[in-house]
Amino acid sequence: MRGRPNLYTDYSRESAIFSNNTQKVWFIVVIISAIIFCFLATDYWLLLLTTAFLIAVASWGLNIVSGFAGQINLAHGFFVGIGTYTSAIIGGIATSSVIGYELDMIIWLPLSGIAASIVGLMIAPITVRLKGLNLGLVTLALVFIGSHLFSNFKSVTGGAGLGRKVAKLKLFGVDLESGIQIGTYFLDKNEILYLICLTLCIFTGLGVKNLVRTRAGRAYSAIRDGDIAAEAIGINIFRYKSSAFALSSFFGGISGAMFFTVSGGVEPGTFNLLYSIIFVAIVVIGGAGTVLGPLFGAFFYTLFPAFILIAIKALEISEQSLPLNLGQIERILFGLFIILFLIFEPRGLWGIWFRLRNYFKAWPFSY
Repeated sequence: MRGRPNLYTDYSRESAIFSNNTQKVWFIVVIISAIIFCFLATDYWLLLLTTAFLIAVASWGLNIVSGFAGQINLAHGFFVGIGTYTSAIIGGIATSSVIGYELDMIIWLPLSGIAASIVGLMIAPITVRLKGLNLGLVTLALVFIGSHLFSNFKSVTGGAGLGRKVAKLKLFGVDLESGIQIGTYFLDKNEILYLICLTLCIFTGLGVKNLVRTRAGRAYSAIRDGDIAAEAIGINIFRYKSSAFALSSFFGGISGAMFFTVSGGVEPGTFNLLYSIIFVAIVVIGGAGTVLGPLFGAFFYTLFPAFILIAIKALEISEQSLPLNLGQIERILFGLFIILFLIFEPRGLWGIWFRLRNYFKAWPFSY
């Protein structure tokens, strides 16, 4: 109805990706601001935000299987590793010790996600029959199996302690490693990676938002709320749990492929249990089962160390005078935030944003 943006008369309008014009305007403003930021920020902030975009993509993947479908997954880092090494094989440089075919990004990026999703489907017959602690233990076992394979499959990973270089940044035959000239402006590698990862983050975010309002998204929610009841009303539990693991793995695969392209190299020891737990923590802090939650959590996790460093410099505190180093302080504070959010704000940063938004929407009648 005209003039009543929050009054919906049909389900399709209420579940639209952008349910009103205000959301559309804010989305466009944020995208334009993000693009302008690329040309104003230093390399340090560009790399931080590029990392945040990719962590958000991986976290959305975990949120699909854990937040939407309600299945415990402690092996998300393993699927990120599958995507990383798939891209390294297809797009990386071959040496005397590792395989590489130097193919284009348009090939290795989707194949990284597909390879990870295939592995997710391979373990689906086991995972869909379990839930709770048993499912958590099975996914935990995958982490250790993956660590063993990554450390010993030296022709792919380079071996423990050594690692390998990852896929080359080549798109449509154009080598982007040394930058590219567009008219009178020169885009360096960091700016190119920022724009590519921003684009990837936008499309995956819209994809997740669209997934929530589809038949599959509603089936995931039904399974999360009660799998026996969901099966009783005709939902194919095996099919939808399997698809949730496959989609989650796909997001993790493409994120891993791009993430280590940013850093330039990867070592097998990266994909350990702690690496997988970090993604769980990001989803919890951001807000599990929401679309914006993993994005908020990814930005919080990535920018948190930078803000700690800014605070220390602003207070003119010498790092040598601190009883702990910066890395230890970051881990302690991050762990503390996880505990505080679980106790006081189970919906995470999304819950805080939701209350603030509703407060200002209802102002001056915010009571």
